[in-house]
Amino acid sequence: MKKNIRMARRLRAVSISVLAHVAIFGLLLLARLGEGPAVRPSPLILAELVPLAPEVPAPKGIEPLAPETLPQPVTPVVPESPVEPTPKPLEPEVDRPAEEPPKPADLAPQPEPVLNAEREQQATSDTTVADANAPDAAPTEPPADEPPTETRADEVLRKRLASWTGQFTAEDSEPTVTWREADQRYTAVLRRVPATDVMGMERLMVAVTTERDGESFATELTMTRLAFSNFGQFVDRWDPEVRIHDDVIDGRFHSNSEIGVLRERGVQPTFRGKVTIAAGDIDTGDVGFVSKKKLFPAGVEMNVRRVGLPKRGTAVGSHTLPAERVQRFDADADIVFGWDGSFVWTPHDSAITGERRELGEEPFYLIAAQDVTLHVSGVVNGKVLVYSPASIVIDDDLTYADDPRTPNAGDYLGLVAENTVEIAEPEVTGVGDLTIHASIYARHRFTVRDYLSRKSGLLAIVGSVTAGSLSATEPRYATSIAYDERLAKIRAPGFPLSDRYELDEWNGEWRPVE
Repeated sequence: MKKNIRMARRLRAVSISVLAHVAIFGLLLLARLGEGPAVRPSPLILAELVPLAPEVPAPKGIEPLAPETLPQPVTPVVPESPVEPTPKPLEPEVDRPAEEPPKPADLAPQPEPVLNAEREQQATSDTTVADANAPDAAPTEPPADEPPTETRADEVLRKRLASWTGQFTAEDSEPTVTWREADQRYTAVLRRVPATDVMGMERLMVAVTTERDGESFATELTMTRLAFSNFGQFVDRWDPEVRIHDDVIDGRFHSNSEIGVLRERGVQPTFRGKVTIAAGDIDTGDVGFVSKKKLFPAGVEMNVRRVGLPKRGTAVGSHTLPAERVQRFDADADIVFGWDGSFVWTPHDSAITGERRELGEEPFYLIAAQDVTLHVSGVVNGKVLVYSPASIVIDDDLTYADDPRTPNAGDYLGLVAENTVEIAEPEVTGVGDLTIHASIYARHRFTVRDYLSRKSGLLAIVGSVTAGSLSATEPRYATSIAYDERLAKIRAPGFPLSDRYELDEWNGEWRPVE
């Protein structure tokens, strides 16, 4: 009897357990149906959802079953790596290289992510990878018609042919320059192309060839011969007694010797353009250290190649001057230019009525004989060269009819003297500022007469100044030289040319030579 009772009790316990499991799973099913469409949980978070199910109380009169007797939820198998607190969307399991923070300069679109070591090696290699199945696979050589390492070749040419100094002779009309760098030989053949007119620039055509692995490549570039008016100020021999102080110099500045500067009571010169000096130092006198960065904000180069002055200043070359475009002077003369495109000249310090001539549209030349000094002033309306083997004296303001800093200005004046170009005494020029629009070339010296007289004002030059040496200008004048930007492409008629050529045009293209 006791045995049957125990069996009954066991059957009742099993029944209760089955009912309890059915109730639990039914409640779970109702809860999920109330939440909307079924969503398959991620295997990584399934174990976290099960404990959130509500607890189901046991029916009355039935003893609750022990927890260990309940069926346990099946835990899915997950990777052994720890699960992050915040789950991430699943991605293909691939070997990814460690990501680096982007560099500030990397603004261009980035390539696709590298998915394996082979692709990474291919993406970072500068050479072409050969077929891996081929025997002795190795990087292939560039095609034979490719130029020889253009980046290096470009750098070599720009370094070697940034400038060239020399002259052509009848025996050697096409000089050849040869050099070797990085086991590669370069040959440059220079061909002179004269200016088409007296205001144009002479050119130099340069044909460069080089070889690599038995293949020849060639390129061509153009260089331009510098006129002395390409420099805002050019000095051959700096007077050691002269220092640049309260001066503003625009455009390029070049000196073939050491220059002297003075900084006093917070006042110092200002060089607004690039400065090149053939010497290796700057004379600052008792001032001591002077900041080159503040003194030369556009940069300074020391120990550059010297640029010599020609033996004779005129650079008309083979161009024949028509007689109707030339006025010659056999004695000292005063020349006054008129805004209407004319000029009047009279013998110097003479009461004789002057002779008037029209300048016209074409270049006009006023040429003095040996030992003849020409005095100039007025308003220039035309293209003029004033030349003297002796001296030229500026008696008063000498300006253009059209301001050279305005568009379409077409007036040009060159003052070229083998000896001196001078600013007349204060009794002649008067007090106050003095303005000069011109390209000035004084092979021996540019001089301000009576520069120790009382302060007059500002000597304002718009154009360029080239001189063998310079006198002081202070205290009579503070000096301002504003470069005429037009002079970078054109010069006053017959204005002197230097023996320096500089790189002008190059497209950077190399071509194979058969």
